[in-house]
Amino acid sequence: MKSCLLCPKGTRCRGYVLHLVILKLLDAMETGEGADAIARELSREDMKLIADFGNKARETCWSKAFVLTIAKKIVGFATDETSEARLRAAAERLVVTLHRLFAKLPNGVRVDLGALAMDVYNQAAKGLEEKGIDNFVPANILGQACVNISRKRH
Repeated sequence: MKSCLLCPKGTRCRGYVLHLVILKLLDAMETGEGADAIARELSREDMKLIADFGNKARETCWSKAFVLTIAKKIVGFATDETSEARLRAAAERLVVTLHRLFAKLPNGVRVDLGALAMDVYNQAAKGLEEKGIDNFVPANILGQACVNISRKRH
């Protein structure tokens, strides 16, 4: 996974910080309660982070945030799902949701889904290994989800 040339690395990385806020945003969106849930979930500091970091973040920072966010969610899916079909559907819904969400963030962030699929896979595999989970995410699930989304857009 790429980092920008000025990256402070670790938890101070803009991509890392942004992914934490995006995870909160995504969790709030998944409740289905709309704007109220999002307003309750995100603090003033979170909104300030998105505004400040978002405008200063480079494309590589946003891409890193995208990869870290999807990988974290995929690890959660992989721990709960044993069915490849359900895992594939969950991954595709996640990619669609995040792609739409990123387009609404500062400067209408665009991410290259095809280029990031392998980074997401590697990060998810690392996350599963760190948690000691004896499950895996077939690489084709993420790749196909990204390709299907790219096809639907064009």
